[in-house]
Amino acid sequence: MAAADYEEIPYPVKEYATRLKEEHARNTSEFFEELVQRSGVDVTANAELVRKIHQQEKQVALQNSRLGFRLFLRNLLILIALAGGIVVLLYLLPLFWNDAPDCGIEQKFAGIAGGAMAVSLILIFFVLRKKIRLLKEQVDEAQKLLNEMIQQASAQMQPLTELFQWDTIASLVMKTLPIVHIDRYFTRERLESLCSHFNWKSDLGANVSIAGCQSGTLNGNPWIIADTFFQDWGMETYYGSLTITWTERVTYTDSDGETHTTWETRVETLTASVDKPAPVYDRVKYLIYGNEAAPALTFSREPNPLSGKGNGFFERRGLKRAIAALEKKSRNMDTSFTIMDNREFDACFNAVDRNNELEFRLLFTPLAQQEMLALLRDKKQGYGDDFRFLKQNMINYVIPEHLQNIDISAPPDLFTHYDLKTLRQNFNSFSNGFFRAFYFSIAPLLCIPLYQQHRNFPDIYDGILDCGAPSDFEYESLANSMDNHEFSPASAITPCILKTQVLNRDEPATQLEVTAHAFYGEERVDYVPVLGGDGHWHNVPVHWTEYLPVSRTTPMAVCETGTSSLQDFAVRFRQDDWQTFFRNWNGTSSKPVLFRRGLIAFLQDR
Repeated sequence: MAAADYEEIPYPVKEYATRLKEEHARNTSEFFEELVQRSGVDVTANAELVRKIHQQEKQVALQNSRLGFRLFLRNLLILIALAGGIVVLLYLLPLFWNDAPDCGIEQKFAGIAGGAMAVSLILIFFVLRKKIRLLKEQVDEAQKLLNEMIQQASAQMQPLTELFQWDTIASLVMKTLPIVHIDRYFTRERLESLCSHFNWKSDLGANVSIAGCQSGTLNGNPWIIADTFFQDWGMETYYGSLTITWTERVTYTDSDGETHTTWETRVETLTASVDKPAPVYDRVKYLIYGNEAAPALTFSREPNPLSGKGNGFFERRGLKRAIAALEKKSRNMDTSFTIMDNREFDACFNAVDRNNELEFRLLFTPLAQQEMLALLRDKKQGYGDDFRFLKQNMINYVIPEHLQNIDISAPPDLFTHYDLKTLRQNFNSFSNGFFRAFYFSIAPLLCIPLYQQHRNFPDIYDGILDCGAPSDFEYESLANSMDNHEFSPASAITPCILKTQVLNRDEPATQLEVTAHAFYGEERVDYVPVLGGDGHWHNVPVHWTEYLPVSRTTPMAVCETGTSSLQDFAVRFRQDDWQTFFRNWNGTSSKPVLFRRGLIAFLQDR
């Protein structure tokens, strides 16, 4: 793609509100209707069948309501029968057993209770039991009919749902936003270019696993969205208790004025606690972006409460205090910080740890300051100031809070439903929500004009990095997409951090080892001295768990399929060459094959 084909976005918030939001909604809607036409789904027939399904759902709900009332009535009668039986028993016991206490129940009351018990039992066994059995049969029959109708409607929709692919949402984003390119999957070439050209340190550590990833370019500059699952250490509090007793001499004076001494037993429960290390797990998505502009500059900023302040007296006063503090810092000769002319931007963006004022101003021109402020203060179109922004030389990190709730892989199985109307609503809603979340994740970068103007990523890679060997990030993502129990050590009591290692890259598949790192628990006891009410120290036992590392390695293979269509791959999978491939690589393993974004992964025989 030539440089002229890229469209700059000088006013990110305004562009989204006035053009891009509506344009993407239109692209999404038109795309869905095109798929409906291609699929050949009978819209009228599906609508009629769905109408009948809703009627049947009401019928099932009505039958369940009737059954529920009968069951409630039966339970009520059972309670009445039990109560009546107890009253009759209490009345009869003194008559046949001389030692039984007399409860004072009158014969008339006992007769009423006995009658209530008898009527209840008759209703339960001769009336309700038959009606309940009949209603259960009717409910089962109505539910069976409903399930059959839903299956029929799902079959109607299958030609449409099969048209959704792993890159469906990505293609819509790229259509609305030509400045963005999204790769089919994260390739080794893309990873190596970030590491070699932009000096990115891709080793995230042994305690971090890639649960998902997406890569691409922004005006020719590479980006990655990494969904990381990581383990850290925290403290867990354990509690224990010990009950102690002792005798205590008590002296008191009675009403006659005489003094008495007695010994009384005291009881006290002593409690204690200990804090011990425990693994904690979290999941964070963030954007990594490479750009050669301002290569010596580093800074960081956090979401700032000042960004969302209004124009009230106290809000403006808080902003003025922040500006005054920055001005004081700027006058300090011991720091290199120099406040910007746009004081409000500096106070709200608050990147006070920047190391290079010249390059900072090169990035944050008056237009960039204006647009960044607009982004920080906008909660109508975007999400306001909900992101962290770190720049480390040529690598930028954006960590938006709103990105945490979006499935960045946009799997096609999200778009399945038996009702065409509901599927249309779900697809449009997800696509528009995905675009908004993605756009406002890259918006902090779009606010910097130099980032859009500085095209440093070689054009020769355009169209090449969509294919090729997957990166280590993609391998970990594939492993994390499988059932975690396939990798988990038998004794593990915590989640697993999966790490992959390539053993060989022989064609047509890459052979890997997936090592699951977790912890097992050993029970321990600490004795904590606590002073009791008896004046003595007592060792209170506190049971706690020591977490010890455990791991397990599982062989896995990954292969490129040459297509992102599950249906196309299913056809290929049935061909002789693919069957031969799986016999050679997969052996007798009965584990399912994972297909994702043009790649397949499967576990091998040990």
